[in-house]
Amino acid sequence: MLAAAVACSLLGVTVTPRRSAPPFSWDRVPVFAETSNVTGRFDPAALQVLAKFPVFVAEKGYDYPAAGYAEDKLTILAAQLRKLNPDIFLVFYYNANLIMSDYRMAALAAEHAPRWWLRNSSGVPFLASVDAGAGSRPPFPYSQGLHCFDHTVPEVRDMWVQECLNMTGGGGFDSCMVDRWTRTPFKGHTAGYSPKAIDTWRAAMNKSEAMLVKRARAAGIWLVGEGDEVDAHSDPGYGGGCKPNPKKKRAADAQLVDQMRLAANGQGLLASYQPGSAGQDFESQLASFLIGAGTRHYFGAGAWTCNATEREGVTWHAEYDKPLGAPLGLGQLGKDGIWRRSFASGTTVTFDRASGLGKIKWADDAAAVKAVDVRS
Repeated sequence: MLAAAVACSLLGVTVTPRRSAPPFSWDRVPVFAETSNVTGRFDPAALQVLAKFPVFVAEKGYDYPAAGYAEDKLTILAAQLRKLNPDIFLVFYYNANLIMSDYRMAALAAEHAPRWWLRNSSGVPFLASVDAGAGSRPPFPYSQGLHCFDHTVPEVRDMWVQECLNMTGGGGFDSCMVDRWTRTPFKGHTAGYSPKAIDTWRAAMNKSEAMLVKRARAAGIWLVGEGDEVDAHSDPGYGGGCKPNPKKKRAADAQLVDQMRLAANGQGLLASYQPGSAGQDFESQLASFLIGAGTRHYFGAGAWTCNATEREGVTWHAEYDKPLGAPLGLGQLGKDGIWRRSFASGTTVTFDRASGLGKIKWADDAAAVKAVDVRS
């Protein structure tokens, strides 16, 4: 079993009681940040900007070259951000199948190797390739490949679930976000694995996730993943759905429609625009988000949102300071193919489902401020 205390006393860190749900307001665009610095710790300037976001997801690989476990490094980061913004909602990232090499879970799994690692019919451990992207800078820390959890082992399921409980207890985080909730490591890598073996592993992973949902719900933990049982979904490719895709006959508003379904279900959303977007491209993605946004839907981006592996940082856009106000109803699709929605401040939004172009008429354009980039 993973140790229950996670770096509670490191460098005098004081753990703040966990919050059961993230703060939410329609006064301005509800936003979040999701990023990591894989070459070191965030510097004071970066921390100041990150602390402006009401919700922050601490991604994998943080301060990767330094000695020590990721959980301990992230506990310190959580305390730093909480000191700057006592109301910030902090989300701990981990993976449903990849064993990140810098996490304490990897060391514990290695102690029980190879039994806790996914293995093929010959007993050879699976080594999963990890999304890195072309020309990543700095080098992606997991490029050597990673072992995967064997969820068919009961002790592995217990350890995996306990990780979230630990980090939202002694680790100073409020919530957990599970990556690859429905994705297996087998795509294109089925050699040595029968269809039955793959189905058995997938069923075991689902069992782990069901256990996590049950225990998170009992503990009042806001859980981010996929499906109807979690409190919120993470969509790292949201902005990509704001463009027409003729090859898949997919309308530009496909993800907007999915977003409205989540809102109707009372589920939250972390919707990531495409990193580096600016001008009309950024406006269209934000417009789409606002058309479909519900309670605890957040818009944002970070260095990990689209498998980007360079330290792009996070931008605080001028639009985040403009007045919004509560929506005056749901988004409405006109016969002309234009989505429309109005907000209490007088801000109005349109989105063309055919072209993927969105427009936002802000109630007070004088509120714009110069965008600030996080570089750390």
